[in-house]
Amino acid sequence: MALQTLKKKITALWDKHTIGITVSLLILAFLIAFFWNNIVISIYPGQQGVRWSRFTGTQINEINREGLHLIWPWDVMYIYNTRVQTSNNTLKILTTEGLTITVEYAFRFYPIRDGIPTIHKTLGANYAQTFVDPEVKAASMSVIGNYPPEQLYRISTLVIQASIKYYLNKKMLARNIVLEDYLIKRIILPESVADSIERKMVSDQLSQEYDYKLSIEEKERKRKSIEAQGIRSFETIAGIPILKWKGLEVTQELAKSPNSKIIIMGNGDKGLPLLLNADGKP
Repeated sequence: MALQTLKKKITALWDKHTIGITVSLLILAFLIAFFWNNIVISIYPGQQGVRWSRFTGTQINEINREGLHLIWPWDVMYIYNTRVQTSNNTLKILTTEGLTITVEYAFRFYPIRDGIPTIHKTLGANYAQTFVDPEVKAASMSVIGNYPPEQLYRISTLVIQASIKYYLNKKMLARNIVLEDYLIKRIILPESVADSIERKMVSDQLSQEYDYKLSIEEKERKRKSIEAQGIRSFETIAGIPILKWKGLEVTQELAKSPNSKIIIMGNGDKGLPLLLNADGKP
């Protein structure tokens, strides 16, 4: 009975206000269709949303992860990329000696998920262009600009990269951003400076090679001096010239050979043995 009574009341209300209800439903449908993209928000993988309320501002404690979200049409959902992002840049830097060098570098970064609402409130949706890029450029100029061109030509880029990354990490983390890596692709010096440094390096290499040869010759001189002193000491102790002693050693070895031979011993202290074959030829 109650259901039938309710049905009769709805029917009577519809009959009485048919035009008004129809217009209202049409207006509601139009509003939903018109504001659909402002009401139904899709957040895809690798993204995160930050809701800005027209009445209360940025919702710091609200984390909108991937999926479907419904918001009021007067609110705004800002979508952030949470994946690792890569930026490639070319920068001209003035060194301490007043020379302009060109540096090609790249860096990777990503926002900390829980800190994205704070990033939105303090830095804005374009934080990569308004904060990250300028900070990396400033750090690159500050660190690389302190090196003279010759040192840049010689030093490993790993040292410079580590210095810049260490310098940036604190600033980035304070803003809920992680600098994953910093890479120097190439440092281009003015052509005249590069040629001058190369010539100097070649000259240094030749000078080092010459010093090395002198060192070897000096060691050889000392070796021969020590050898001469040893020969002199031997002759003094043995009372026999070293040349005759060597000749006797060679003669002794040859005498052990089964071939026929004639050995003629020389006269005097400086006389050396003479070896003849059986056929008479020396």
